[in-house]
Amino acid sequence: MTFGGQVPEAEAVRIMSRAFDAGVNLFDTAEMYAVPQTPETQGASERILGAFLKTVPRDRVIVATKVNGPGEGPLTGITAHMRGGLSAIDRFHIERAVEASLRRLGTDVVDLYQTHWPDRVVPMAEQLDALDRLVQAGKIRYAGVSNETPWGLTRLAATAEAQGTAAVVSVQNVYHMLKRVYDDGMMEVCRNEGVGMLAFSPLAMGLLTGKYGTGQDAPPASRLYTFPPRFAGRYLHPRALAAAGRYVALAHEFGLDPTTMAVAWTAGRPGVTSALPGVSADHQLDAILAAAGLDLPADLLDAIDAVHREMPNPVI
Repeated sequence: MTFGGQVPEAEAVRIMSRAFDAGVNLFDTAEMYAVPQTPETQGASERILGAFLKTVPRDRVIVATKVNGPGEGPLTGITAHMRGGLSAIDRFHIERAVEASLRRLGTDVVDLYQTHWPDRVVPMAEQLDALDRLVQAGKIRYAGVSNETPWGLTRLAATAEAQGTAAVVSVQNVYHMLKRVYDDGMMEVCRNEGVGMLAFSPLAMGLLTGKYGTGQDAPPASRLYTFPPRFAGRYLHPRALAAAGRYVALAHEFGLDPTTMAVAWTAGRPGVTSALPGVSADHQLDAILAAAGLDLPADLLDAIDAVHREMPNPVI
């Protein structure tokens, strides 16, 4: 989501190429990216991912993107420049959105097509039927959801089964040591319904890397300083900074880079099939890639849980 905004195309392609060479095969984006959302950068992330796809065998990459949900409530206005601000998850808008994404990505199929956030007005049966039509047409391979609730995912699974449409195979929700609401309900749904959890922001917008609240100012270009103020309000407050400091200290105590520990913890949780950290510079990849296949020791996991019991979910 930073590609085409904070990160220029050449650097973004270099980052993806290095990640791919190291074994990363899933790249996730959205029609509304880059973030912060502007009319000038809308679609830039998909176009840059498309540029990368031209450099690798297409069948070795899982391409995931998203269609906007309705622009209402706290999301009012953030995508008013797209489709006239009308982004209901119905057949009309889904078909328009996927055609535009395919053009920007320069591919004939999206491997995983996700709703970016829920639509509670358009009936779920209609949403699933629209996604199923895209599967039948060969424009997408699988359907997923993002920012969904346990109730919503359960109802979607039951509705798809009842009407025989394509099932929802994944849910992409925020999940990191500072926000573990996935543990309370969603984990059970994912495991029992066979839905993969794609955990986004495993580094808590950078808080779990140790670059905030350590006595030194984080780089001015950091996301929490350049993204809309609501992000800083959720992350840069004393309770969140204090909890993050405890986790960073644990990483150092066990001889780990805090970034590596945070990504490995999220990736190792039950039901999690992929962790999706954001990268804005090439040098950030080393600590992230070191988390692949890393099993954290039991005593470290116990210590992480102890901090969570003392300071649960400081990020809201």
